[in-house]
Amino acid sequence: MINEKKKILIIGSGAVSSALAKKLHENTEVGEIFIASGNGIPSDIYTNIDYREEDITGLLNFVLENDIFLTIPTSEKSLKSDIVSFFQSNGQNIFGPNKNACAIALNNAAGKKFIYKIHAQTSKFGIFDKQQPAEDYLRTVNFPVTIKVNEYSSIIDDRLVCSTMSLAREFLSTLYQKNETNVIVEEFTYGKNFTIYYITDGYSAVPITSVQNYKFTRDGDGGILTNGICYCPDINTSELIYSRVGNIVQNTLLSLDKKGTPYIGILGVECTLTGEDKFYVNEFKPFFQEHDAKAVLNLINDDLVQIFTSCINGFFSDEYEEIRMNNCFSTSATVLSRQNNKIINGLENIEDLENLDFINVKKTNDGKYLTTKGPAFTLTRSAGTLSRARKYLYEDLEEIHFDGIKYRKDISEFIIV
Repeated sequence: MINEKKKILIIGSGAVSSALAKKLHENTEVGEIFIASGNGIPSDIYTNIDYREEDITGLLNFVLENDIFLTIPTSEKSLKSDIVSFFQSNGQNIFGPNKNACAIALNNAAGKKFIYKIHAQTSKFGIFDKQQPAEDYLRTVNFPVTIKVNEYSSIIDDRLVCSTMSLAREFLSTLYQKNETNVIVEEFTYGKNFTIYYITDGYSAVPITSVQNYKFTRDGDGGILTNGICYCPDINTSELIYSRVGNIVQNTLLSLDKKGTPYIGILGVECTLTGEDKFYVNEFKPFFQEHDAKAVLNLINDDLVQIFTSCINGFFSDEYEEIRMNNCFSTSATVLSRQNNKIINGLENIEDLENLDFINVKKTNDGKYLTTKGPAFTLTRSAGTLSRARKYLYEDLEEIHFDGIKYRKDISEFIIV
């Protein structure tokens, strides 16, 4: 009897879900791949299905009707719906943390308090429901400060680094006028921003790789904060840093397990390198991010379906001490659009369309791609050295043109590897 190939459902949209689908498609044991709701762009690799990411009942019915082997929620919206607990209670394989476990990654205020609780070094911060106490707090901190909302959205104006009191007050006023609560005000930490990703079954955690993030929209770290661009592995992440961040992850898992909410899934720890082997912990991430998903996945040589099911079934700590990786480097750029409905030209000229993952782009009936204001797509290239990966990336980017295009041109600029 021939074994049937495994059907996979990925829940999410944008670059993360398409990058994961492409990676899983490399597995000869994987058959059909579905994405809910996907990026709306047809693909030969996966099928977009018309379900909202938080429609847990509809998605469960789809899984049952289509004999889905494994479901992977990648979006914050799906994790907030607690689809993991719902699917688990209905006997389905689902890889991800439940809503209570991943609150530290979905809720910035809860995450910041948790980081402080486990005694990880972090920047001075305050959390405020009202504007006046927040403004009073500004008088006690060193500028610049980072001000951000409790739960990030898809827009890029929900966090800002403020260098002056007047700018901070103005941004606070904007947020509270939009009825934001639990606004976080924290001292800005100077240094290189990096994330280390882990796979965990809730008890043990194995590192995947480190990513250096470029958080600002302009070259040289100017402009507003975005979801970032990156390269990986980060050559500044020493073994000592890996060890120390690993200890923080173990303390995190232990604390969550004691609360009865073990964290199963991908856990990212975002930090800022402040000196040699010194860092501050900024945030937790519940999965790969738009800007780094393809970059990280390109480096993995292991069977992710087997790893994910091993975590679900409780065998992970016995079967895995490390994740098999290749020896390449990846660079990735998020391309932004300043305008709507501009035709994207030159996509046919890039080296390999598999390196392109759409975030928010429309495709017309006659095959044209149109922009939507904000993040449009990510482009990723991998190579044996960082300098070559960077070279290939920018060669591809130079082929793409549309009115209002914007991306950073200084990824790994001062690094030759």
